[in-house]
Amino acid sequence: MKKSSFTILIAVLFLMKGIAQQVEQKQRILVTKRTADWCPYCGTWGWDYFKNAIEQNESNAVFMAAHYDGGLYDQAAKEITDNWGGFYQPKFFANEMEQGVTSNNVTSKLADLKYQLDILGTIAPIANSGFEPVYENGEIKVAAKVKFFGPVQASGEFYLGIYLLEDHVTAYQASIGANAVHRHLFRKSFTEETFGQLVINGNVSAGQEFSLNFSTPVDEITGHEYEIVGIIWMKQGDKYIPVNVWGTSQIETVSAVSDPLSQNRMVVYPTVASQKASVSVESLENQSVAQLEVFDLTGRRVAVLLNGQLNAGSSRFQLDREMVGGNGLYLVQLKTPGFVKTEKVVFQ
Repeated sequence: MKKSSFTILIAVLFLMKGIAQQVEQKQRILVTKRTADWCPYCGTWGWDYFKNAIEQNESNAVFMAAHYDGGLYDQAAKEITDNWGGFYQPKFFANEMEQGVTSNNVTSKLADLKYQLDILGTIAPIANSGFEPVYENGEIKVAAKVKFFGPVQASGEFYLGIYLLEDHVTAYQASIGANAVHRHLFRKSFTEETFGQLVINGNVSAGQEFSLNFSTPVDEITGHEYEIVGIIWMKQGDKYIPVNVWGTSQIETVSAVSDPLSQNRMVVYPTVASQKASVSVESLENQSVAQLEVFDLTGRRVAVLLNGQLNAGSSRFQLDREMVGGNGLYLVQLKTPGFVKTEKVVFQ
């Protein structure tokens, strides 16, 4: 197969991932630490507060250590904390709300934060984003979807920013030394504009969806615990207020053209279904032996969609709830020689 054909197929697959991406109807809060590697308090009580806040609240929040100065500085990180009027360091924010943490109140402020996040996490979200990042040819590509939820109509100037973070980064921190392990370190914005791309300016109805594409160069992802974070911002005057935040550390790698076994792709849509789901398979070459099977969580095979030859190009299979035996979480698995891909589907 020609390289140009492969490039076109990858573009189609990238678009398919954007279309298939499900947007979770859940509210999460952005917890930001304004910090610098030369700051002694950032490595003592500020370090402990951030570490414990992560451990206590990972299900309700996305965490970000934004270095506005020093050896781990990033301009977008500075602009985000400047946006909220952050001065000095360490400073902690839950969305735009400064938490007033000091060396004397770490324990009580941790309890306050957990209470806030538990309450805010129960609020019905205005909107959320979803995406499945792909790493190919030195770039991380993100086909993102923004969905607005009901029941009321929203109005405003909304943006989506996509950001690269990295967890467990060993680097210098004052009061700790050269081997400090930094959590959820802000690395860069995917866009030159810190607050991302405009989604809509005006009225938006419940159920409306918007698709946006982002990319950023990255030399290598192996050996890095990268996180891709999407923040929906609403502009109010000259400030940008977080509406919702979502993130993932799952980044799919698109292998080189020379490896035909890696050129199989599978997309299940929708991943949450009531009656039917569609399984789309792409293959660049004929596969003489292929299995497309469905398993329940005990490992029991409940359906066989394909057992034999998989032809080059696009193939689509229908999966009905009755085929698997009813509601529940199931695993759809594609196997060809030297290749295994598994996706989840939920019938409810």
